[in-house]
Amino acid sequence: MRVLFAGPPFFGLLYPLVPLAQAFRAAGHDVLVATCGKAVGHTVAAGLPAVDCAPGIDPDALYAAMEKGRQGKPPAPGERGQAPKGKGFSFFSEEMADTMVEIGRRWRPHLVVHTPNGVAGQLVAAALGVPSVLHAVGFGHTGRHVAMMNDALADGYARHGLTGPNPLAAWLDVTPPGMSATAEPHRRFLRHVPYNGGGALPHWLFEERERPRIAVTLGTVRPVVDGVSPIEWVIDAARVTDAEFVLALGGADLSGLGPLPENVRPVEWTPLGALLAGSDATIHHGGAGTTLTALDAGLPQIVLGEGADRPANAAAVRARGCGLVPEDPAALTGPDRPGRDLVRRLLEDEALATAAREAAEEMAAMPSPAETVPRLVELALAHGTAGAGGTHGPHRTPGATR
Repeated sequence: MRVLFAGPPFFGLLYPLVPLAQAFRAAGHDVLVATCGKAVGHTVAAGLPAVDCAPGIDPDALYAAMEKGRQGKPPAPGERGQAPKGKGFSFFSEEMADTMVEIGRRWRPHLVVHTPNGVAGQLVAAALGVPSVLHAVGFGHTGRHVAMMNDALADGYARHGLTGPNPLAAWLDVTPPGMSATAEPHRRFLRHVPYNGGGALPHWLFEERERPRIAVTLGTVRPVVDGVSPIEWVIDAARVTDAEFVLALGGADLSGLGPLPENVRPVEWTPLGALLAGSDATIHHGGAGTTLTALDAGLPQIVLGEGADRPANAAAVRARGCGLVPEDPAALTGPDRPGRDLVRRLLEDEALATAAREAAEEMAAMPSPAETVPRLVELALAHGTAGAGGTHGPHRTPGATR
């Protein structure tokens, strides 16, 4: 069977697809990841075949420039990554749609898997008459949100003679059942298996810890947009906390933080799952992948939760009782130094640690990607198509190899 994965060209939205794509490959199925920009190289590094559906654009640079320029305002009509006529931000689905449909017609997938923001994949599925499966990436996406993304791609649907998407064949919910806020039709649970890219791990990560270790990250987008100022309060707290603080900021410029205390260790790119497995707590921005990776590791967390879907992720962590969410992150360096008390509670509140371990146990019991593959194969077979009007069987279009 052939499975097309449609991924938005950003780490946090592409990487969650990798474990399921690898599971399909391990089960003997053909996989192709359709994306653009640097995400093509990141996909190849994951051992998966990829195709660039929008050659010549740099989505990371364009998105960062847009975020810096709009200062909280919605995108202006005509910005790259936004659908025409001011219909909303499309996460570069508009730029990728036509090429992705054409590749789909030639490659003839049986199934399309996409994220809530990767609705170019849902367009491809509608154009080819094959089922599409939505792979959720966190707590912040609903059917209404996906409908808005598809509205942003309305001109793309019209170009291909379509009035809109077909209903989803399945919605893969990667949040722990006890924390899920989704009640979408055809929902199926899928365990979040952290994938953060490969990397050579340092020996200190495996050594016995003499004091607690707190991993600190702002993801891959926020340091580019806001710099490292959102964690100035963490450095202040580190000066009075008997713990090791590991700054995993992707090589961001740390000069604005001033001299670092001896218990603060900056690191270059380190796979987050491995870092958290060797830590006792974490402080982060609230990105979906980071939040779920922290839950999978069973760590209590401080979640800043500002912008995009981060407030929803932060709210879910707070409601479960396994993390703390500051009401005003900008005030954590105020005269009373509330950030120091927040870090102390992160390390000492046993209720947080207990709830975090329970969430991890719940996630471990969810169906794995390997267990989910045969269920999705059955779904595609039940649909009765082999892609683009073809028939089931070993037929391959020119250039399609196993």
